[in-house]
Amino acid sequence: MNACTMRTHVDRHFAGTISPDAERAMREHLPTCDVCRDRYRRQLLLARLDPHPLPAEERIARGLGLRSTGGAAMPLGGLTLLAAAAAVLVAVHVQPHATGGFASRGQVGAPAPVSRVLAFEVRPGMPAVPAGGVLRIGDELVFAYENGAAKRRLAIFGVDEHGHVYWFHPAWTRESDDPVAVPIETDDRRHELPEAVLHRFDGRHLEIRSVFVDEPVSVRQIEGLLRDHPHDRLGLPGAVESSLVLTVLP
Repeated sequence: MNACTMRTHVDRHFAGTISPDAERAMREHLPTCDVCRDRYRRQLLLARLDPHPLPAEERIARGLGLRSTGGAAMPLGGLTLLAAAAAVLVAVHVQPHATGGFASRGQVGAPAPVSRVLAFEVRPGMPAVPAGGVLRIGDELVFAYENGAAKRRLAIFGVDEHGHVYWFHPAWTRESDDPVAVPIETDDRRHELPEAVLHRFDGRHLEIRSVFVDEPVSVRQIEGLLRDHPHDRLGLPGAVESSLVLTVLP
């Protein structure tokens, strides 16, 4: 375990020298290896202590292969233009958002702290692109977040037109478990969630929802709130909710 060769991918990710193929392999590997996950967390801590760190958005963009024609990393917040030509947004509970990130839910007319999630599609053999409206079955999703509201936890899940729920963070792999919203950083910098997630979706319209909360709300609590009204706001006290709607293609 200590000799895991994937640890070099973790180091290259934080150095900004990792290739997209190696980045994908690292993200697939992290959930299975305690040693590499610990190394990743230590590198995150060192990056916060470094007085001149590689900016998180540039580090993530380099790893995902998102670069401008001049070779510089592109800011994640504006990258939906790459997918816009092929994207058709399904307007269900979604408001326009200038940066192409998730749109706020239920907060029209009132300023809200900027807490948002950005989603990226990872397609086999190709660089990742922002989730701009169309998701193909077999594509994985990777997420990053900004937490201007300084909430302590985050849950990300999808709901299709049939009311079926798909969990991204926290992962829910065993029916007997009841995992809670994942702990997150409370600053407004951009942070990535390392795992790439693959689901086999049943429907053709998928609403990906993010919920920033302070309390450790569980997946069963959230699904209970979704049961009768799967596309309405959860209404959790103090929560910051947002959503992005995608068309799922074969």
